[in-house]
Amino acid sequence: MLFAATEDPSTDGVARLCDVDENGASRNVTDGVVRAGATPGEPTEPLVDLWSTSIVFRAGHRIRVQVTSSNFPRSNRNVNRRTGAGATSARAARQQVFHDPVRPSRMVLSVVPRA
Repeated sequence: MLFAATEDPSTDGVARLCDVDENGASRNVTDGVVRAGATPGEPTEPLVDLWSTSIVFRAGHRIRVQVTSSNFPRSNRNVNRRTGAGATSARAARQQVFHDPVRPSRMVLSVVPRA
């Protein structure tokens, strides 16, 4: 769940789960993107689906969560306007991600205990 607000009528929410090794090298595990229409300035709660995945994080490794509003060229670009696929002009958008008791952005990971 990602509580976010944008100043534009259309934006993307991208979340990425990464495995960071002891040397600080970060490797993508999985990611997801959601394109959402938005009321400028109003927080929304889009669900970014990271699909099913399974990984063992080795001792000494860390979990990294990256949040962004673009994943081009993997996902089609979003010009931050509600003008359709043929839009030729883009504009920079200011995004705000919330993480407080009322709007708790979060990633839920299931833990399978060692047998």
